[in-house]
Amino acid sequence: MRPAVCVVVPVYKAERTIDRCVASILNQKVPGGVACVLVDDGSPDRSGALCDAWAARDPRVQVVHKADGGVSSARNAGLDRADADYIVFLDSDDALRPGALAAALAARREHPGSFVLWHYTTDPQDAAPAAPAAAVYPPSALARLHLDCLIAMPWNKLYDAALAKTLRFDRQYTLGEDLQFVLDYIDLLQKSTPGWQFAVVDAPLTWYNCDTGGTSLSTRYHGDYCDIWPRHFAKLNAACAALGVPAGDLLPLHRAQLTVLAEGIADILRRDPAPMGQRRDKAAAALRGPWLRELLRTMRAEKNYSPYYLPVWWKNLHWLYAAAEAKRTGSPLYGRLDWLGYYLFLGRRRRE
Repeated sequence: MRPAVCVVVPVYKAERTIDRCVASILNQKVPGGVACVLVDDGSPDRSGALCDAWAARDPRVQVVHKADGGVSSARNAGLDRADADYIVFLDSDDALRPGALAAALAARREHPGSFVLWHYTTDPQDAAPAAPAAAVYPPSALARLHLDCLIAMPWNKLYDAALAKTLRFDRQYTLGEDLQFVLDYIDLLQKSTPGWQFAVVDAPLTWYNCDTGGTSLSTRYHGDYCDIWPRHFAKLNAACAALGVPAGDLLPLHRAQLTVLAEGIADILRRDPAPMGQRRDKAAAALRGPWLRELLRTMRAEKNYSPYYLPVWWKNLHWLYAAAEAKRTGSPLYGRLDWLGYYLFLGRRRRE
């Protein structure tokens, strides 16, 4: 009899955290049981041996050893091996909170056909409620849930295995590939499950170790950042249109997307390894990107204000960089630039 849930864990240079991660999975108590697939993605440290040790002492653990192909390749290998009713992803430096899988399954039983999501915490001392409830949202809540940091990652979700195993993480992306996978899964739900909804568990069921990932804009520079995110946002916006997201929800979504691109452009000037002249050329090219210009036209039609709107519309790298640096450092200059831009529109734009 196959287990109720299989947790897929990509493993790379995780010898300090893998034991904590696997123990958090195997300690879950759920009807039907839990299994774990550890994908050793060519890790050069002792991670592979530690995975094998877990498999040797617990039959619920399977290990896949493969050459280093990146996290998307590892998750795909785990999807191939997983055999359960539901699939959950977990990173090897994170952990499931006690009772996490039971709460997720309870939400699914209470709301059949739903896409179960949950919150996460970065505080290891943060105790999850004993009996968390789930709030139900229609598919048209996609933008709001994305802005609540519930959509973009793969590891705070309960996937129907029959659907998830037909999908793949796109290996061409070095950043944001998780959002693509989640949107593909939502598209499958929309086509296969009439009346489906989001069911959001009101408890942090995953502990996210944000100190060791090093993948955020603030910690790691991605030279192709401003090429990749327009593709992800285009797909997200298409999904919002298909799901009938209301116009009022799109206003903060578009502001957030402009912020991501504007601050990514500022990061080119701050951290790109090329000489400054080449940095400016690269940043200026990003400002001229067709997706970004279309976003600005959309925001203009919406009368939607952002402190980055005018610097990007005017292609003014100096103003853009000053605003992004002021925001990053907590300088009051950011607020002054924000209000300056707003008053240049004579208050005729919608802001926060």
